Amino acid sequence: MQNIATLQTRLDELLRIAKSNERKQDNFQQYELALLNSGSLHELFSIILDQHKERFQLTEVTLLLYDPEYELRRLVETKTGKHSWRNRLLFTETAQFISQYFSPQQKPRLVTFSSHQHTFLFPDHDQLGSVALLPLIRQNQLIGSLNLGSRNPSRFQSNIGTQFLSHLAAVVSACIENARLHEHIKLVGLRDPLTGINNRRFFDQRLQEEVSRAKRFHTPLSCLFIDLDHFKRVNDNYGHQAGDAVLKQVSELLNDRLRNTDVLARYGGEEFVILLSHTHSKDAAEIGEQIRERVDAAEFTIPSGKTIHVTLSIGLATMTKEGNIHDENALVAAADQAVYAAKLSGRNKLMQTPDATD
Repeated sequence: MQNIATLQTRLDELLRIAKSNERKQDNFQQYELALLNSGSLHELFSIILDQHKERFQLTEVTLLLYDPEYELRRLVETKTGKHSWRNRLLFTETAQFISQYFSPQQKPRLVTFSSHQHTFLFPDHDQLGSVALLPLIRQNQLIGSLNLGSRNPSRFQSNIGTQFLSHLAAVVSACIENARLHEHIKLVGLRDPLTGINNRRFFDQRLQEEVSRAKRFHTPLSCLFIDLDHFKRVNDNYGHQAGDAVLKQVSELLNDRLRNTDVLARYGGEEFVILLSHTHSKDAAEIGEQIRERVDAAEFTIPSGKTIHVTLSIGLATMTKEGNIHDENALVAAADQAVYAAKLSGRNKLMQTPDATD
């Protein structure tokens, strides 16, 4: 009987641990989604510096960013109003200043708090017990440090939870870089003046970056090539102003469906293109179908006050390690071929290239 009672106690403890881990995982997934769905640099900083602290019950969270050209600081300063996280957003002009906190391997550091070593990272807290310093890396370059502090000396211990923290650092790094790019394009003319979304020039730059990243990390990269059906009829029947109004409204529908890490651009005329990083063809097809259905169900208002119906055809191609698509030109060409096939088969459809099946 005693052995049975002991086993039951162990089983109860394992169940308790399992439920606790499940709650922690759900909490992190919600946080990760909030990061990915953030709509601006300011919103992202608020999530990292305010929500992170509350969600994970930390004493302090700060962010140190490499900003040699003062670009990030200018972007932050363009927004009016005071923010609770302003004093915890730190900058440096030298990469060496950040790298001093990490080993050459640039792994997360979980250590006992030292007022001598960590005062700059935690300027408003000198009584912390332990800290976790997470290197933020983008394209093999150190771009910053996410710093977590706790009054509990045992909260962050060496080699405990480093895999989770490495994943967190990778997500935060990608979101910061993407938010910075989204803000930056407003300053350098990489937006389409009619629709307000990215233009062809911006897309070409990001395409090279995303293809390079997908090859380096062996992750899938999907491309949706979108073409409005019979768009010439809209211009012929209702005028070019009506066509412009439709393009703007379609752009809004496309943009509303995407994550912060996705790339949407007007490719030319009535053509749009979307890059979906870390996305297999099955998931990309679901996103494409949702987009097609939303446009098909929408009523588009033109300047005369009349509402009209438009549809679109979508071509999907996916670059994978095992597939036959190996560069950016082949990826876009394959998606373009697929949208042509969709139009030949009746329009208002999504078609995939054979390489999109993974």
